[in-house]
Amino acid sequence: MNNTKNALMVSIFAGMGQGKNHYTLASVNKQRELLSTIHKIDIGRRWNFQCLKDLEDQGYIRRKARYKKTSEGQPRRCSSMIVFTIKGLQYLAKKMVQGARRALNNTLRYVTGDDKRWPRLGDVLPANGESINQESWEWLQKTVTETASKFSL
Repeated sequence: MNNTKNALMVSIFAGMGQGKNHYTLASVNKQRELLSTIHKIDIGRRWNFQCLKDLEDQGYIRRKARYKKTSEGQPRRCSSMIVFTIKGLQYLAKKMVQGARRALNNTLRYVTGDDKRWPRLGDVLPANGESINQESWEWLQKTVTETASKFSL
């Protein structure tokens, strides 16, 4: 992964309030602005979209398209909701990004609870049949079990 994609992941994470929220609605323009101010990296819109696609293909993030209706009733595309997968949050935690471990725990707590909003557990697990390593799987099972036991009556 190149420096731009690393910086973009950190910028998206910053847009999540350092893990206080489980998703971000930051537009591509806002992402470019964060890259420019925080990391001193200036990129074009097209490269930003390509980096987002690459991060999604690698299983680090998931995007959900959003639409609003115009005054004429036509659908208009809005910025996507972006959520980190477990793999993406583990990557940030390995890079020692402040708050990444807490965000990982909060995300797991959120998706294993009774809340039915997006993202759900399937949205944060690896896509395309990609497996996670045995240590991560055991940690995930332990965390889900502990979280589920807190919700039992």
